[in-house]
Amino acid sequence: TPPWPLAGGRLADLAQAWSLLEALSAHEPEELDELLQRMSVPEKRVWLTRRLVRHHRTSQQAEAAEPPLAFVEGDRWLSPQKQLEALRKQYCEGTGIGSPDICGEFEVRFRGEQGVGSAVVREWMDLVARDVYLQPSLRLLRSYDQRQTFWPDAAATFCNNCWKMDYEIMGCLIGLALWQNCTLDLPLHPHICALLFGFPPESITTSLAEMDPELHRHKVQWLLANPIDDLGVELSFSDPLGPEESKDADEEVQSLPSLLSRHQRLSGDSSSTVLMHVENSEVLLCDGVATVTDENKHRFVEFLERWKLYEGISEQINAMAKGLGKVLPEDLRQEMHGLLTPMEIAQLLSGLGTLNVEDWETHTAYTHGLHKESNVVRWFWQVVRDWANSEEVLLPQLLQFVTGSARVPVGGFSELVGFNGAKHAFTLAGANHLSKQALPVAHTCICTLDMPPYPDLETCRHKMTQMLRLGRSHFDEGAGQAET
Repeated sequence: TPPWPLAGGRLADLAQAWSLLEALSAHEPEELDELLQRMSVPEKRVWLTRRLVRHHRTSQQAEAAEPPLAFVEGDRWLSPQKQLEALRKQYCEGTGIGSPDICGEFEVRFRGEQGVGSAVVREWMDLVARDVYLQPSLRLLRSYDQRQTFWPDAAATFCNNCWKMDYEIMGCLIGLALWQNCTLDLPLHPHICALLFGFPPESITTSLAEMDPELHRHKVQWLLANPIDDLGVELSFSDPLGPEESKDADEEVQSLPSLLSRHQRLSGDSSSTVLMHVENSEVLLCDGVATVTDENKHRFVEFLERWKLYEGISEQINAMAKGLGKVLPEDLRQEMHGLLTPMEIAQLLSGLGTLNVEDWETHTAYTHGLHKESNVVRWFWQVVRDWANSEEVLLPQLLQFVTGSARVPVGGFSELVGFNGAKHAFTLAGANHLSKQALPVAHTCICTLDMPPYPDLETCRHKMTQMLRLGRSHFDEGAGQAET
């Protein structure tokens, strides 16, 4: 078996290795397994990208001379609810993320801004993920580990009349991120990836203790170790739908009943966009069984685990899978099972949750007169390290300002992508054509930041901070070039 990738690490060698892999997949399964064990996740991403391009470009060439165009006019000033309504409008009209084919030319332009290109697409996808799907008040996703990973919210199918559309759009968004070869600020739990990508049930081993350690420790373990009477209160054979978010006192919205049957789920096909209040609603886990007793508590734990891990989220997963299917065909999804684990798929989708400044600096390139020892370069990294110690929230803002994405791909900064999903190093460029009081200028499609010739560290710090404050409200590479 040849080394992986082939010696030298050049692009031609990598392409040759992929060709060898695909040839072996049909003729030498043992050799294929050995190669797969040596492949890194970034190399597996290359394989997936090649397969997606082959599938969609072949079908598009057979149907039309030019790839289809999907266009989105984004608006960063909308509230989370309005952003969701804009997505629903695209879905219903068959435009933007709702286009029949989102694997052609996908263009995003923010209202009132000039920026276009793949970096703007990445920024829009992150905005939708963050402001819509990670927004707790919209009850679409929830987290059990301090927002490190997310699961579909079981409450959605009871309180959201449009839940089916919303989750299908999320599947489209995940598929678009795969097609664009970029990370998405939507860190799904590996268990959700296993279900979404159709892994065999026998290969999925997630437990309730892994999903929600607090629930398992304080409820399940206590119940199994103690008599029910020690509780002092009656325990319903049900599961709470979760804490209620703050609600608008001026809006008269229906609240869910305190106890719901699993069969009271909404169809998800309604045109009503009103989100009902969850408050203290609970879902009865077994028809005809009202309370937990010492005799049935083991059965209660079994029902609770099945509801949490499967039944409470299965309909949402099915809707997501339908949207994902617009990009990822079923045969390729099955093929991925032998190449990627659910954990690796989660990493492919959302990249790394933390930014390593040393890795960032190591894989940064310099151009237009700058080098590692240039004053402005040393000051840039001093500011970044200071932010890492005192204002860590600014690091993903900086990364997004320069690249369009707030998360680093799996594999770290060496795998950063720029124009059309191609690898491109984070780059600092000299900008002597700008004044010493100008703001840095980002060229997001090539992951490059133009650094003016600042006279000292404090000026550099002030201008970088000001750059982020203005940049987060106006994604435009021509904005903020100079101060008046």
